[in-house]
Amino acid sequence: MHFTLCTHPRDTREASGSGFTLCHMAYRIGKDSRLYRNGLGGNVRGGLISVSDLGMEEDTVCSDELLYEIERECNLRGFEGIVFDFERSPAGFAMNFIYHAAIYFSGLGMTVYVPEAFAQAAPSAVILISSAVTGGSCAESYRNTVLKYSPERLALVYEPICMDFIMPSPSGKDDYITQNQLDSLIAREHAVSYFSQELCAYYFTYRDSGSKSHFVLYDDENSMLKKLGLARDCGFKQAFLLYPEAYGVLDVLKEI
Repeated sequence: MHFTLCTHPRDTREASGSGFTLCHMAYRIGKDSRLYRNGLGGNVRGGLISVSDLGMEEDTVCSDELLYEIERECNLRGFEGIVFDFERSPAGFAMNFIYHAAIYFSGLGMTVYVPEAFAQAAPSAVILISSAVTGGSCAESYRNTVLKYSPERLALVYEPICMDFIMPSPSGKDDYITQNQLDSLIAREHAVSYFSQELCAYYFTYRDSGSKSHFVLYDDENSMLKKLGLARDCGFKQAFLLYPEAYGVLDVLKEI
């Protein structure tokens, strides 16, 4: 399995000695439809460029100049592929831009990666699939995704789970907690965690001061490695990980 480490500029120098491909998270599209770079050293070469939609407005116009700016940056630094790290809904400018960008850069022989929400707009692109599964079977979810798109079109994005569900009806987006909150919960509740084979993550339960039952689901390095191995066994050929999350297991990743 091929692993790519996603790095912020502050981590680039350290991560460059890891032997893994780097994806440089230093670029975004601004509201004026221009490419902005933040903090990446002038001597950085190779790997992938990650382009965020942070700051991009809905009325942004898809211009050829923006495509040319990205191309120039890739040529200057020898980037071999482009990850469009778009978080907004696939509509309007975002969908239109992904459609044209995928055609343009694929035509230049570059690999284009897009979130699953944009899969239909970019049939030639590699689709980014989140590792996070909070219901059902993790293995079944991964297998179904491979069957839907084929292994060659997929890349897993490791996104650690850290959630506190109020049972029996979790609300969804409000269930996410920080790592510090998780650590505090474990210490306060003297929690005993168990590993869920189905979800490929750890969990524990507790009752709050109002006698409401909680189900806490989270990942650590061990469950991360299990998910990556599971994804490989299900047919995934590549995966993306944030460098700080992968730092402690870099040697192990080389064996997966």
